[in-house]
This record gives sequence, structure tokens and C-alpha cells, in this order.
Amino acid sequence: MATKKTVWILLGVLVISAWVLGSATQAGAETWKYKFYTWVVKGESVPVPDVEGHNVNLSMRGAFYIFENGEIATMTHVGVGDTVKGTGTFMQY
Repeated sequence: MATKKTVWILLGVLVISAWVLGSATQAGAETWKYKFYTWVVKGESVPVPDVEGHNVNLSMRGAFYIFENGEIATMTHVGVGDTVKGTGTFMQY
């Protein structure tokens, strides 16, 4: 008798899970046109004396975007680079 009850409980959980997960609305991607304006807040380059041409770079930029529907967004961009003679890694946030 306990086995029959367990099967019904599992079946009920499965039906409820399918209903909850199946009812999620799908989000669609949109393409928005915009213009943006950006400026340099700060830029630094520090030489590292281990090899010739090695530099560590830090840059901060501000920006704002104007979308065609009239909405406005702002952004702060921070970039960090570790380069040797102009090539290397760059991370941005």
C-alpha cells in the first residue's frame, strides 16, 4: 500500500513541476538603435621593468546612451591591460 501512495505522490510532484516549468514565458531579444557619447575619465600606463616594452594600463571611461525610444542609460567602463610591446591581455568591466 505504501508503494501505491509513493507512486501517486511522485506523479503529483511530476505534474506540478511540469506545470510550473512549462508556464514560464519566453523572453525575446530586441534590437534597439542608439547613439552614445563617451569620454575618458582617467588613463594611466605604468612600465614594468622585467622585460622591454612591458606595461600595465588602467583606463576609466564614462558614457551615456540615447535610445531611439527616448530612454537614456549611463555607463562606467574600467579597463585593465597587461601588455608587452602593445600585445597582451585586456580585461574590461
